[in-house]
Amino acid sequence: MKINELKLALFAGHGGVDPGASSSYGKESEKALELMMEATKYAKSLGIKVINNRTANVNRSISADAKKADNERVDAVIEIHFDSAAETANGTTGFYCDGSSSSKSLAQKINDRVDDYFRDRDIKPDTSTRHGRLGILRETSAPAMLLETCFISNKADMTTYSEKKTLIAQAIVHGALDFFNIAVPQTAPAAKKGKQWLYAKKNLGIRSVAGIWDSKQAFILPQHAAVQVDLDNLKNNWFEINYQGKKGYYSASILSYFDTKNPNVTYVCQDDLLFRADPRWGGPASFRRKKGQTINVVEKKDGWLKCTLGVEYGYLPDQSRYLKKK
Repeated sequence: MKINELKLALFAGHGGVDPGASSSYGKESEKALELMMEATKYAKSLGIKVINNRTANVNRSISADAKKADNERVDAVIEIHFDSAAETANGTTGFYCDGSSSSKSLAQKINDRVDDYFRDRDIKPDTSTRHGRLGILRETSAPAMLLETCFISNKADMTTYSEKKTLIAQAIVHGALDFFNIAVPQTAPAAKKGKQWLYAKKNLGIRSVAGIWDSKQAFILPQHAAVQVDLDNLKNNWFEINYQGKKGYYSASILSYFDTKNPNVTYVCQDDLLFRADPRWGGPASFRRKKGQTINVVEKKDGWLKCTLGVEYGYLPDQSRYLKKK
């Protein structure tokens, strides 16, 4: 299929008397419409045909929208929503029609693009939602997915959305193109991300071959380790990692396994010190550091410091006579 032959249904969830979720950052019905319109504008600029279920904050009917998509013979249906829960809940989720391999694949492709900007909460069947089966996924003939873009109840998510709305809209469209094996046109290149410092949230198995999870493990990148990567120079959507003379690859689709803010604070040992394997006096030893050597502290909790040395962890009482900030 050529890009100018593609026809998408880009729908916005809720609307009118049904505002959906809401928070101090706005109403779901309005944010979904805003993002849908941004994605529609971008898709049309690429020559893609697009239909919408609404272009204003008016009531909608799921069955009527599904019928419209069928009557228009669209190739795929993408409905945009925003999630809501406790203030700490964050990330993006793609829902698919349980039992439909095409719906699942569409959800995965779009989720893989959008999770470049939010924590990846994976894709899930509609049977797992608190609402039961999702009508827009069940009543359409074309492959369909429902995107919970991010959490309208989470400050960080909504800050990212506000700052990168245009890029997120493009990611939705690019995911649809991936599903149909259509290359993103050179006239609309992906936004540049450049070189960035990333910090592993946990120990990560770095692979020897880009794009192949089953390839030999090149090395383990320790939790909190810092690496500088070029997110514009990807191979099979994987980026190259160089760490302490070792080289390997990791998938750019799960950037949620990295922090962009350095969690490490470097301290200098004020004496020869024994670090414990757990935060308690008399616990087993983890490692030792000599006076004058440095150690990274990543967390302070209950009077103890959690420290890292390569792939090892150690705990030390939070007392100034032991460590001094470098």
